[in-house]
Amino acid sequence: MDQELQNLIRQLQDEKCPPTVLDRVAQRISREKTPARSLHSSLAWAVSIACLLGAVALWQWQARREAAAQARANRALVVQQTQEAFGYIGQALIRAAAHTENALLREAVPPFRNGFEILKNKVSKPI
Repeated sequence: MDQELQNLIRQLQDEKCPPTVLDRVAQRISREKTPARSLHSSLAWAVSIACLLGAVALWQWQARREAAAQARANRALVVQQTQEAFGYIGQALIRAAAHTENALLREAVPPFRNGFEILKNKVSKPI
């Protein structure tokens, strides 16, 4: 078809047509050719852009999903470490309480008891 159009243009140039007629014919030919090419090329561009956007969306979705899984794993680790820390603190407080009880019973109670006995003896036996 392009060959036929070129032959037609050559024939028109051989004829003595006004330049405006030749310009109009050339514009009409370019208008008729452009939509077919632009439609195919724009369709190809639209499909390629849609594929690209789909790939980016899929990549973002997978990245978000992996980040959520990592956050869940981090939360589980934090919970486990917190439980271990509270267990350690609880055991330390239990040992400290036992040590304090033993220290009070061994070191603080006998002097009070002895002081109370001495005071009781002094009060019952006036000087």
